[in-house]
Amino acid sequence: MAVTVLATFVGVAAAAESDEAMAIDLQLQNRSPADAHVVERLKAEVVRIFAAAGRTVRWTDSEPRYAVTILPQALGYPRASAPVMGMAQRVKSQPLARIFFRQVQDFAREHRLDLGTTLAYVIAHELGHLMLPGNAHSDRGLMRAEWDSALAREASTGSLTFTHWQAERIRASR
Repeated sequence: MAVTVLATFVGVAAAAESDEAMAIDLQLQNRSPADAHVVERLKAEVVRIFAAAGRTVRWTDSEPRYAVTILPQALGYPRASAPVMGMAQRVKSQPLARIFFRQVQDFAREHRLDLGTTLAYVIAHELGHLMLPGNAHSDRGLMRAEWDSALAREASTGSLTFTHWQAERIRASR
């Protein structure tokens, strides 16, 4: 009986260490007009998107691995006509994903998508740039460079994901 309990305890401890190693610690700074409901929705969606790729997301303010900042609009563009919804910066001290609220909001409106969900997909895409080698754009899945109505349909059903290869690389990233 004692051996079984000990083996179970060791198994639980190993699983907890494995979960800890697979966790992605993210910090979110919202400088946009997105309200608390939208922010909570996007956080839950980012957790779901990365869980599908085999990684756990923890939102934290202490010692995050990656920072995510939602800005009101793309820098240098006075209107929502910017060609990008986000950008990733690989900085050693803390890799950063910048998300441009107005551009994401316009895409969500145009394609009749939930704003929180759309923000989550853009965040996941930019984090993909930080976690995957090279440019990381692909011709299918969440890392497509050009977002269109086909991608919006996948997002609306919750089926927009990282490809199998990308998910493997994300699981291997630290």
